Amino acid sequence: MRKAAVGILLFTAVSRLLRAACRWDEWSLHYATYNWDTRHALLAGDVGAALTGWVGLHPPGYPLLHAVISFAWSAPAAWMLTSALASTVAVFALLRAHPQTIVPALVIATDPVQLHYAAEVNNYPLGVMVLALAWMAHRRKQPILLCVMAFFACWTHMLVAVGVGLIAALNNRRVLVLGVMAACSLVLLPEAWSIATDSGSRQQPPLDLELSLRDAIDRFGLSWIMLLPVLLVGMSTAAHAAIVWGGVVLVWCGTVFTGIAAPHQFPYACFLGVPAAALIAAALHPRPKLIPLLCVLLAGRGLIAVITDAEQVRAILHDQDTERAIDVVLTQAQTGDAIVLVRGPGAPDDDKRHTSPVLWRLNPFQEVIPIDTVGPPAFEGHPVLVDGIRVYTFAHPREAIGEIRADRVFTILYDGAEQNPGKIAPHADQGPWRVVGPDRLRGPSGS
Repeated sequence: MRKAAVGILLFTAVSRLLRAACRWDEWSLHYATYNWDTRHALLAGDVGAALTGWVGLHPPGYPLLHAVISFAWSAPAAWMLTSALASTVAVFALLRAHPQTIVPALVIATDPVQLHYAAEVNNYPLGVMVLALAWMAHRRKQPILLCVMAFFACWTHMLVAVGVGLIAALNNRRVLVLGVMAACSLVLLPEAWSIATDSGSRQQPPLDLELSLRDAIDRFGLSWIMLLPVLLVGMSTAAHAAIVWGGVVLVWCGTVFTGIAAPHQFPYACFLGVPAAALIAAALHPRPKLIPLLCVLLAGRGLIAVITDAEQVRAILHDQDTERAIDVVLTQAQTGDAIVLVRGPGAPDDDKRHTSPVLWRLNPFQEVIPIDTVGPPAFEGHPVLVDGIRVYTFAHPREAIGEIRADRVFTILYDGAEQNPGKIAPHADQGPWRVVGPDRLRGPSGS
């Protein structure tokens, strides 16, 4: 068991590190931008705003964590590695929660959904870690730790609060833990009520079950469908895990049908992983001869995921040998200039299979400084300052690109955007478009 546990943790660490490398793309900068308001509030001494500032439908817990990390080291690598660490801790927690079997930890370690979101610059890996630690505290009879996780659950995500709340209700110290949850959520209730009663929070498209199912299979494979009957069998012997899993599913479905959650986005499935892993282990407990077969299947899907991400990392590194527009610009840009990166419209932000060899030209271990925007970050290019140079990233051409003001502006089109250069009006001092490798570049006249 000890050797197997060490092996699972090593696999988890390697797979999450590879995922972090793949996730250094434009969306990491975009997600970080949505947390800057909390950072600005703390710098201004407005602790109240920082403690009550939700990011969309998400509580202020992750923005606070993101701000603290950025104060210590404002580098994209710090954000992604923090999420990768949280995903790894979740696997460790399941090893501690189920010391007699490696099945739950192996399920989570190799789960395609967990891996898909494992290094995101958002609250999903953190939420999975909180749920896993709460489950460990429940099984190991550690009420203090469960109280701590109950506190963090309220501040992390609504579905995490539902899952940990159900765990607390099933615990023999339920009065204490639920009391802590109620007390620590008081400061969040006004904004939560405002969001819940705002019709603008319920504008997601209706569910298209066939389309969502096809998308889920395309992204995550068939293993989760194959494990679903095993999970259902486990419900007869693992009532606590069944209640937690069922409760989270019901609330998730409720948010989809009321238009709060998008039916085409799957990060909420991350929060089903912990109780699902416990249910699968429970189903196999009276059938020990099936455990080696399941472990081989789980190890196989994990190996496929690692090979896929390793190939993506190899492709990113190989692309560094190809001259691209960003390479030319980085040799010319100086303090006070602006680099505008414009991608073509591709996969939605929830599809984490996209990588960006272009953004890898910018060192993820280098600190970035946020730039205040007047309007929504998405419309203003999520600007950050890197070595005194303004860097903007747009998901597709926007009118705001023509309004960027800097000493000199370099505009780069790539990943499909280079096919429609006419959509972007030139700045006053810019010359004509020129082709550099697979990209198009327009820089200051004479550059």
